[in-house]
Amino acid sequence: MGRTRFIIPLLPVSLAAMGLACESNRAVVLGVSTSPPYVDAARLAIEDELAAGPLPRFSTVMMPQGQNLASPAIEAAQRLVEAADLIAVVGHSNSAASLATAPIYNAHQVVQIAPTASATVYSQAGPYSFRLVPPDHEQGLFLAQRLSEILPGGGRVALVYVNDDYGRGLRASLLAELDAQRYRVVYELPQLESPTDDEDAAYAADALGDAQPDLIVWLARGELLARFLVGIRKRLPAVPIVGGDGLGTGGLERVPRVVMGDVRFVAFLDLDATEALRTFRRRYRERFGRDASASAALTYDAVRLAIAGIRTGARSGPDLRAYLSALGRSSPAYLGIAGPIAFDDDGDVQRPYVLIRGGSEDNR
Repeated sequence: MGRTRFIIPLLPVSLAAMGLACESNRAVVLGVSTSPPYVDAARLAIEDELAAGPLPRFSTVMMPQGQNLASPAIEAAQRLVEAADLIAVVGHSNSAASLATAPIYNAHQVVQIAPTASATVYSQAGPYSFRLVPPDHEQGLFLAQRLSEILPGGGRVALVYVNDDYGRGLRASLLAELDAQRYRVVYELPQLESPTDDEDAAYAADALGDAQPDLIVWLARGELLARFLVGIRKRLPAVPIVGGDGLGTGGLERVPRVVMGDVRFVAFLDLDATEALRTFRRRYRERFGRDASASAALTYDAVRLAIAGIRTGARSGPDLRAYLSALGRSSPAYLGIAGPIAFDDDGDVQRPYVLIRGGSEDNR
């Protein structure tokens, strides 16, 4: 019977606390290190696996990360790999954190399944690095195609991006496509990961207003846009805002509809697209009292995928890596709630994007 142990972030992992036994009867350990809403999805996945039937002896260690930054993720990874029987880690919550921790997991031959790390360079993170979303250069092409439908024939574009591996990579791939479609970038605003203060937000909103764009492209997180929106809508009430998948990380659900305006962003999943996703969304809401996101659904799939490998006999990182690499090749693709999962030689999957409306469920 599997057991879940919840470890306070950044405290040393105790092997005794995880209930590990002697060498001949060691537990297989699965780690989860990501944002609290996605830890909840992981908890639901483990409960569903336990309900599905007996499991080999294993433990799980969950280390929620309150910040989507590299430094706390690195500390968490260093604690996790202290567990000698760690087979895999599901995490972390974004590209910057997943990229920063990938060298640690690869050095210890621990499989990393990153549910939403989309930075293109993650494809070269190492042989033990897998992810459940396509790389950003594909998202850049998708975004450019959608912009051409919203603003045909070119136009003036303002670009806001988070100044990390995710934002810079997505910016580069998008700019290459915009140049080919006769869009003129009239303003660029790099931003830090953390939301800015009100004074900086007001200044940036004024700068965007002065640029008079026909459209704003937002390649940063939703929490940041939520801080900017009131100021932006005072100057640019009708200008559409189109964002990358980072806008789906939370924050916009608190923005009043009267302020929101036309905000659309890339998502890896439409949670209303299939019965499996609708059921997950309903169960997550009933259990945790808030709406699920695509990231939560992908985290759920990542945990069940790792446990599926354990069920087939994987007892080490190399075993699990071999199981994942064979999916869609010598063995069938794994069927998750988000669709079939199979990896290419870089540990990437192919998954179509969708463009959804921002804000609360009522706004979509």
